[in-house]
Amino acid sequence: MQAIDDAELRRIRLFQAVDLESIRGLIDACTLRTLEPGEVLVSAGQINRTVYFILSGRVHIHLDAIEGAPAAVLGPGESVAEMSVIDRRPVSAHVVAAEPTSLLAMDEEILWSLVRSSHAAACNLLVGLTSRLRHADAAMVGEAIVGHDSRCYGTVDALTGLHNRFWLEGALERRIERAAKSGPSHQLAMIMVDIDYFRSFNERYGRTYGDHVLFFVSQTICNHLRPAEIIARYGDDEFVVLLPGVSLNTAREISERIHQGMTDAVPALPDGKSIPHPTISIGLAMWQRGQSAAELLAETERALARAKNGGRDCISE
Repeated sequence: MQAIDDAELRRIRLFQAVDLESIRGLIDACTLRTLEPGEVLVSAGQINRTVYFILSGRVHIHLDAIEGAPAAVLGPGESVAEMSVIDRRPVSAHVVAAEPTSLLAMDEEILWSLVRSSHAAACNLLVGLTSRLRHADAAMVGEAIVGHDSRCYGTVDALTGLHNRFWLEGALERRIERAAKSGPSHQLAMIMVDIDYFRSFNERYGRTYGDHVLFFVSQTICNHLRPAEIIARYGDDEFVVLLPGVSLNTAREISERIHQGMTDAVPALPDGKSIPHPTISIGLAMWQRGQSAAELLAETERALARAKNGGRDCISE
C-alpha cells in the first residue's frame, strides 16, 4: 500500500491519541481505494466486511434512491460502513462519491485486531458509533440538518481530525442541559485556546506551514487531555475544551497543563526548517446556573481576550 503520512492518519477519528508506530503493521495491511464522482462505494442491502476512512474528497449518504437528495455528506476523517461490519448485517444506505475521493479500506479482521491491541482505538470506535446513533435519533425526530448547509459535511475538522464547531455547539447544549438537571453541585468548565499571532505567522511563512502548526497545536493539546475532557476546533486558530464535572481549581490545573505542554513541545516540520515556537493564550470560564451555551461561550471568549490583551502566552479567567 502507498504510504500514508501520520498527519493524514491523525485526521481519522479512529486513530486519535493512538500510538501509530505500535499499529503500523495493521495500517500497512490496509488498502487504498479511490472513487470517481458518482461511483458507488457500497449499496443498501449489500453484505459488507470493510470499513472505509475518508482521506480526501466527499461521499453522499442516500437512505433511499441514489437519485434523491443525500441524507448526509461525509468528508475527510469520517468513517463509512462500520455498522455493517460490526453487526454483520446488510448495509443500510447507499454511499456514493460526490467528487474524486480517496479512502483507507480496513477489512474486519484488521479492525478487530486494532481494537484488541489499542485501548484508545477501541474508545474512539465507541465514540464514533455513539455519534452516528445520535445523528440517527435526530433524523428520526426531524432534527437532522439536510440540504446544502455546510454543516452536513460531517462533524470532524478535516485538518486537525478534531470535532468541529457544529459538533461542539450540539455537545455544549447537551452538557448544559445535563448539568442543569444534575443539581446545584454539578459544575462545567470551558477553556478556549488561541494560537498567538497566527495570522502574522501565516502571512510570513505561508498556509502550508500554518496548517502544520494548527495540526501540531491541536495534537499537543490532545496529548495533555484525559478521555472525559472534550476538545473541538472552534475557529481558524481557536480550540475549545469542555470540562464536565470539573471545579474551578481543577480547570485551572488543566489549563496550566495544556499551557506548559505547549511550552515544552517542539514543533517538527517535514522539511526540517526552523520556525518560531508557537505560543498559546487561554481563556477559562465556569458555567453559571441558568446560563445558556451562547452566554458561556461569550464569557470564555472575554476571558481569552483578557489573556491576549495582557501580553498573550498566558491564562486568564
